[in-house]
Amino acid sequence: MFALFKNDKQVSISKRQISVTGILTEVLRPGSPVTYLYNGNLIRTSTVQAILEASSSHVRFETQNSIYTICYNNPPGTELQVIA
Repeated sequence: MFALFKNDKQVSISKRQISVTGILTEVLRPGSPVTYLYNGNLIRTSTVQAILEASSSHVRFETQNSIYTICYNNPPGTELQVIA
């Protein structure tokens, strides 16, 4: 959730939550957009503001407009190295 302060009152603005199974095509870095492969399409996000969570099965990050969770479709018994 993102909060704005205006006239000493806090105004909350919820960001849309996007959860997909896909593959990051580049290193995830705050300050830059990221591209991921989803259903055969390359999708580019707005600028990444923060990496919220990274594991061998998924990554969760916040952009200017949304909060993304990208789950990796790993075959059983394989490990995916996450670079964040």
